[in-house]
Amino acid sequence: MNEDFLHFIWKYGYFSIHDLRTTEDKKLVIKSRGVHNHSNGPDFSNGSILIDDIEWLGHIEIHKQSSDWLAHKHQYDKNFDNVVLHVVWNEDKPILNAKGVRIPCLELRGRVKKSVLDTYEHLLLQKSWIACGSQLPALDTDKVKLWLQALAIEKLEQRAKDIFQLADQLQYHWEQIFIIYLFRAFGLKQNKEAFDALARKVPVELIKKYQHSPIKMEALLFGIGGFLDNRKSVEAYHKQLTQEYHFLKHKHQLSDIPITYWKLGRVRPANFPTLRIAQLSNLLCANKSGFQFMIEASKESILHQLAEVTTSEFWKTHYQFEKASKEKNKQLGKARIQLLLIHAIVPMLFSYGKYRKDDSLVEKAVDIFESIPAESNAIIAKWKSTGINAKHALESQALLHLKKEFCDRYRCTSCQIGHQILSS
Repeated sequence: MNEDFLHFIWKYGYFSIHDLRTTEDKKLVIKSRGVHNHSNGPDFSNGSILIDDIEWLGHIEIHKQSSDWLAHKHQYDKNFDNVVLHVVWNEDKPILNAKGVRIPCLELRGRVKKSVLDTYEHLLLQKSWIACGSQLPALDTDKVKLWLQALAIEKLEQRAKDIFQLADQLQYHWEQIFIIYLFRAFGLKQNKEAFDALARKVPVELIKKYQHSPIKMEALLFGIGGFLDNRKSVEAYHKQLTQEYHFLKHKHQLSDIPITYWKLGRVRPANFPTLRIAQLSNLLCANKSGFQFMIEASKESILHQLAEVTTSEFWKTHYQFEKASKEKNKQLGKARIQLLLIHAIVPMLFSYGKYRKDDSLVEKAVDIFESIPAESNAIIAKWKSTGINAKHALESQALLHLKKEFCDRYRCTSCQIGHQILSS
C-alpha cells in the first residue's frame, strides 16, 4: 500500500460511498473529488464536500497514515491551510489545522474492493520484465494504442522543455539550437557529448559562410574536433585540411576540443566519429540542410535530403585518417536516418511549433514520427512478445518511454494500462 495507489483510488472513485462518515462520525457527501495536483501543495485541489449538510470548498490531502501529515511537516506549510478533507487509509492520529481545529478525516480502509487490492498487490509483487505482462493480451488494444499516442506526445513535450532550456541559454537562436541537436544525433550513443561540444564551438554563421566549400567545412569540423593536430597521417588530404584549418582558426579565433573527448573503444568502424563528421559535413554543405529547410520542406523532401548524404572521396576508402579500407560509398544508413529524425528533426519541429503556436508544425512532426519504421532493439522485441507490436517510431518511442517512466518505477496507478487492469 502506498500513496500513489490511494491517489488512484480517490481520483477514480474506486471506493464505496455508501453511508460515508468522517472519523468523527459526521455525515459526509463528496460532490467533487477535486483536480489531481502534480506539483507542490495538497494532492487534490478545488474539491467540494458536504459535512452534516454544510458545504466546504477547498483542497484534499491523501496519506497512508494520518500521522504522515506531521511527518511531511504540512503543519508548517500555508499551502495546506485550506485542506477541507484528509483522506487516509488509517487514521492513527487526529490532525489539527493552523487554527487548532481538527481536520475532517475519511478512512478508505474497508471501502475498497478486495479484488482491486489483490490485483494491485499482485502487480507490485511481480518480478517479471513488466508487472502486467501476463495480462496484456486481454486488454482493449484500441485503448492501449490511444495511451501510446498520449505517451509519445508526453515524451515530445519533455524534449521540448529541454530544447526551451537550451533556447533560453542561446537567446532563442533556433538555427544554432538545431545545429546542436543535429550534431548530437550524429554522435549517439557513445559520442553524443563530444558532438555536443563540437557543435557549441562551431557558430552557425561559419557553417553558412563555408556551406559551399566542402574542404573548408571538413577542415572546420575536423580541426575544432581535434583530429588534425598531432596525427600520424601522411595523406595529402590530411595535410590540406590541416593547412585550411590553421588559416580558419587564426582568422576566426577558433579553439579545439580535446581529442580525448572522443570515444573509439567498442565502436564499430561505421560509427567512428571521423566518418560521422565526414557525413555531417556533407549534409551541412547541401543546399537544403538548415533548420529553415526543415521547417518549410515536405516530409518527402526531408527524407530525400537525408538519403542523399554521403562523404567526400577520401572517406570512401577510410574510416579514420591513419588507415585505408576497402572502397565503399558511405551513405547514411536507414537506421542512422531514423535516429536523426527521432532525436533531432522531429523534436526540433515539435518544439518550434509549440514556441510559434503553429499547429501545422506540431502535426508535421507527429506525421514524420508516424512515417518512420519502429525501432528494433531488445526492449521493443520484448514488448512484441507480450502482444504489443509497435507499427512505427511514434509507438516504439512511446513503448520505450512507458518502460522507463512507468513500468520500471511500478507507476501502475498512473498508467492507463494499469488503470484498465485495476478497474476490470
